[in-house]
Amino acid sequence: MADEWIRIAAPATTSNIGAGFDIFGISLKEPYDIIEGRRTDSGIIITEVSGPGSESIPTDPLQNSVSIAAQEVLRRCGEDFGIEIRIRKGIRPCSGIGSSGASAAGGAYLAHILCGEKLDPTEVVLCAAHAEDVTSGGFHADNVAPCVLGGFTIIRSYEPFEVINIKPPEDLGVVVAMPDVLVPTRESRAVLPKEVSVKDLVFHVGNASCLVYAMMTGDLGLIGRSVKDAVFEPARAHLVPYLKEAESAAMSHGALVSFLGGSGPCIISFFDKKYLNGEVIAGSIKSLYSEKGMKCDTWVTECGTGCRRI
Repeated sequence: MADEWIRIAAPATTSNIGAGFDIFGISLKEPYDIIEGRRTDSGIIITEVSGPGSESIPTDPLQNSVSIAAQEVLRRCGEDFGIEIRIRKGIRPCSGIGSSGASAAGGAYLAHILCGEKLDPTEVVLCAAHAEDVTSGGFHADNVAPCVLGGFTIIRSYEPFEVINIKPPEDLGVVVAMPDVLVPTRESRAVLPKEVSVKDLVFHVGNASCLVYAMMTGDLGLIGRSVKDAVFEPARAHLVPYLKEAESAAMSHGALVSFLGGSGPCIISFFDKKYLNGEVIAGSIKSLYSEKGMKCDTWVTECGTGCRRI
């Protein structure tokens, strides 16, 4: 394996999903990053970064999510070999669909393969979360957990760390709309309130509980009714132009629910694949932004399986 290049697809994710701030996450089938690597004698080096937003991504291994996560895997496995890394971004940074999380998870998963898969999946998630802590200003695993494990994930506890993995309903479709605006994770976290009211706490617990039940039972209607956020999306709404108008457009064209993806600016809409293909929802949001003089990229996708070797 010393000279063999290993290629990993690390998918986009959406986190928070209404009331589940820093707790809920879903892996998406598309878009995804491709992380390539091969063993070297020593040291981690990044020899290539390409794709959307690549000009803003550091190649210094001490500052890049891919290499930081990979190094943490090597440390946990007690390995001292090096890795040469190439990164092809399919997920633009500052997008709200886990760009840094995909890099971190892809780097951890790559090193995990190169080390002979010595770690259990939760340890791989923790190695990726370590990189998020360094680069995003906080230890959170709501993006890296679904990126590694796939499906719908719930962080039950951070201390001690425990993550639960649920397979989402087969008919749950996802539209991703990414308006041409950047929302850095550090900036979006800085605007959040430090305290919440008991009323909002009760509201979030009720909706979060019902969303988990709906994911497990396949109740798409209940999923749509349970993706509610009284605290975090309202605090971030001003960072994303025309957010509420875009959500309204999606809902008027058949979405079950439409909400801010992660820290933004991506807008996520769920739909029932039995009745829609999602293109009409994507088109409605894209048209809205076009009328406002803004570019907006869209993907019509579904829940994915997490990091995989390709």
